[in-house]
Amino acid sequence: MTKPPGALVAALAFALLIPVARADETLVFLRHGEKPPLGLGQLDCQGLNRALALPSVLQAKFGTPAAIYAPDPGSTAKDKGVEYNYIRPLATIEPTAIRLGMPVNTSLGLRQIQQLEQDLLVPAYSSATIYVAWEHNLAQQAVQQLVAVAGGKVQQIPAWADADYDSLYVLRVKWQNGKPVSVSFEKETEGLNHQSAECPGARH
Repeated sequence: MTKPPGALVAALAFALLIPVARADETLVFLRHGEKPPLGLGQLDCQGLNRALALPSVLQAKFGTPAAIYAPDPGSTAKDKGVEYNYIRPLATIEPTAIRLGMPVNTSLGLRQIQQLEQDLLVPAYSSATIYVAWEHNLAQQAVQQLVAVAGGKVQQIPAWADADYDSLYVLRVKWQNGKPVSVSFEKETEGLNHQSAECPGARH
């Protein structure tokens, strides 16, 4: 049965009053886990235990991401003056990727922060959640650049302390007409300090 024109107009007007749910893009930056005294480009046992506890924390706080990023483990960095392959961020996020059955995008080098920014701010991610595991100073730099591009205040981004392995720097980016138009920043925590310094399965 055909609805009278008045009913159609009323239905259309009502539909236009219903707000359309739009999710923001959520970018979650985390630092790698704790490292050994000599660095070695590697995690120590405490950092490994943090990495193993991380999947439940990230999923509970942010849900399942659309993508996971970490720097190319072929990138090198100096630890105590010695150059090593830098695998800490990838080793930290790997248990999360494994739990979720997801790949990790390691196509970018450790210092390719501008390219990382370009990869993250694309319309395809306008309502997605992305996890980014990186070195803390470069992660802070990436967050500052993303905030600047999205029209936020860079000065609101705090320095990432050298002793801080627990913070999460979270950006929520609003998109309009295919472009980022605003951004909010929040500093959260994993709550995973004081993990055991003994490796899983260690025998005495």
